[in-house]
Amino acid sequence: MTKEYLSNLFKTYQKGDAREESYYKHLADFITAFSESERKKKIDVTVLPKKTEAGNPDFRIWDGRQKIIGYIEAKDLGVDLGKIEDSEQLARYLSTFPNVILTNFTEFWLYRNGERIEKISIARPFVIKKISTVPPLENEAKLFELLERFLDFSLPKTYTAKTLAVELAKRTKFLKDEIVTEELKLGTKSIHGFL
Repeated sequence: MTKEYLSNLFKTYQKGDAREESYYKHLADFITAFSESERKKKIDVTVLPKKTEAGNPDFRIWDGRQKIIGYIEAKDLGVDLGKIEDSEQLARYLSTFPNVILTNFTEFWLYRNGERIEKISIARPFVIKKISTVPPLENEAKLFELLERFLDFSLPKTYTAKTLAVELAKRTKFLKDEIVTEELKLGTKSIHGFL
């Protein structure tokens, strides 16, 4: 299954006109196949879902029963994820969503509640790009563990007024920052109620 995924990445790259979105189907199919074969559980993957309060992550993963498991943000094949980790876009996702994977299709970085907890590389993209062959598979068992952790995640239930208030405060702060940023872009002289 993972070797087939890498082979599909290679075939798409070899066409010569691939961009980030060209690989989305392969990742969606791989994660779905992993869940069904290894976990014996059906999941639903939405590629390019509707905009959320934090923006537009590339994938939304559902548990098959209308409950969101998490989000995946993908970057083009071989992009240095270290440079993306400090981006404003990823910061928005990590402050809003408790379960996120950042990937360049060969590396997978798992975040929980804004903190990176694991990263795995399953192949070297330069083998695809420079040597023009399917890269050898590395760390498959560790990738499966990472995906298992990601897919087993469930949002904690809010039982008290205090925990609900904390969760709402996180989102309110994010939305306030977004409104202020937009108003400053528009050159509004004063922003009532926020500053």
